[in-house]
Amino acid sequence: MIDLTNQMSYRISNLDVENERISYQMSTGKILDDGSDDAVLYSKVIDIESNLRTYEGLETQIERTTAQNEVADSSINEVKNTLDAIKVDLLKSLNSGMSRDDRVAVAKNMEGMRDNLYSLMNTQIDDEFIFAGSNTTIQSYEKDEDFKINGQIDFKGNGHLRSIAVEPNTYRERGVSAYDVLMYNTDTTEVDNAISFTEQETVLDEYGNTWKLNDTKDRLEKYNENGTKSQYVDSAGNLHDEYLEVTSDGGTPATYTSETLEDASNADPKHISDKTASGLLLETKHNTFDDLNIMINALYGYSTKQTDDDTNGQKDQIIDDESVREILADSLEKMSNQFDATNVGHSELGGRNRIFETSLDSISSKVTHYNILLQETNGADMGKLAMESKALELTYNALYSTVSKMNQLSLVNFLK
Repeated sequence: MIDLTNQMSYRISNLDVENERISYQMSTGKILDDGSDDAVLYSKVIDIESNLRTYEGLETQIERTTAQNEVADSSINEVKNTLDAIKVDLLKSLNSGMSRDDRVAVAKNMEGMRDNLYSLMNTQIDDEFIFAGSNTTIQSYEKDEDFKINGQIDFKGNGHLRSIAVEPNTYRERGVSAYDVLMYNTDTTEVDNAISFTEQETVLDEYGNTWKLNDTKDRLEKYNENGTKSQYVDSAGNLHDEYLEVTSDGGTPATYTSETLEDASNADPKHISDKTASGLLLETKHNTFDDLNIMINALYGYSTKQTDDDTNGQKDQIIDDESVREILADSLEKMSNQFDATNVGHSELGGRNRIFETSLDSISSKVTHYNILLQETNGADMGKLAMESKALELTYNALYSTVSKMNQLSLVNFLK
């Protein structure tokens, strides 16, 4: 009798284990509860889940990037519309029949459009300034503390772009910086292998590195993305800064012209490394906000101080109508240059956007594939589980019925 009771307890215990397995699989939809259930299958499941998490993370990141790119695309469209409106107002202001009062009204409208451009270039999404370059925590443009006096608006970002993963260990550059949207080239080394610039302009290379005038104003020094000076090690193991020698024309503001790239490469020691010199392309970027300030001042009837000191950008002398028209005609040409440069930047953005859209389609397909594979590998068969659950219920009932009848077996009942 004791042996029979032990057998019944053992069978009930086995049924409890089976019930736990069926309950887990039905509630989670998974076959495995523990790696020890099936080591080989568990290893496969871990590998599939790891890949699935990787691609789901990439999918989320690319979706976010695509949303940022769409905002950038919309913002650049608005920049182009604003530049068009500025050109229209300039053409009206060039009309000889326009009075000074009319030009003042246009100036006030121009100030509004300048503010619109400032807001567009400081567009944020997910707490990132999308035109700031690689460090998107920095506001793209900032107004000078004496903005009301000098009208200066300066770019605070850089020419590098953030790299976003589109596959494991594969990255692509995202978006464009303000250098591509609201600045245009005034010179390039494509012409004569030398570069000319003023202190108010910025020199960039094809990799987005900034080249800055040093304190003694005789060198144009290369800077890395992290803000440190670029250096190279020569064959003897000596460390050298990378730079181009420059000379000033002595004007106000001064225009600086560099040595040729060949001269820099052939100097002893070299002014730039062979790696830097290979295919080096420098461009001088002009800040369109400077042009807008000169234009607005002219519409108010003033010339603008263009210097290398703190007075730069301030109103200067009252000018006659002919001088106003000369400045506005020059500004119209510069706005056309900027519109062309913005179009180029917009097309570059479109090409990068297409890369991420294609990548998103590919990543989404892989996420779907791994979800299906995971279900096929570790997915419970709900139909089979339903039948096993019903069979288990019947077995439980039968066993408990047997136990109940066994409990009724006694000498007293037998004598009855």
